[in-house]
Amino acid sequence: MRRIAWIVGAALISAASACSSGGSSGDGSTDSIFDLGLEWPENCPPEVGNDKGIGAPCTPGGGQCKDPLRCTCDPALGTKLAGVPCFCTLAQFAQNGSKDPCTDSVPADYCGSNAICCNVLTSAAYCVPDECKIGDGCLVFVLVDAGR
Repeated sequence: MRRIAWIVGAALISAASACSSGGSSGDGSTDSIFDLGLEWPENCPPEVGNDKGIGAPCTPGGGQCKDPLRCTCDPALGTKLAGVPCFCTLAQFAQNGSKDPCTDSVPADYCGSNAICCNVLTSAAYCVPDECKIGDGCLVFVLVDAGR
């Protein structure tokens, strides 16, 4: 499970990079696919997004997410996540020296209503609609010990 969380973190950071650069992930090709294999709540994604569009259903390559949102099923920097519900999210890198990007790098209303801001290893913030929370909140990301 820890390896999965690290992979999710790496992929979300890639998504934040593509999002913060204001562009797409190149030609849309995929160099790697990470299958998360998590069980998501039945009502995820919700039928409609919140006031900022977080949680709106989308399809891979469908262009349904308004800028600067991106679909969780679209490749980012050559990486595609498999086994995730397709919904619009917002992701952003943390400021230098951030302890928690959800509190010190993004505005208080970053994710809008009925969504939570999640921290990826103090490096990025991303939004998850309440209907898609795993357990009672965000996935917890940890660095994987490569055996060194």
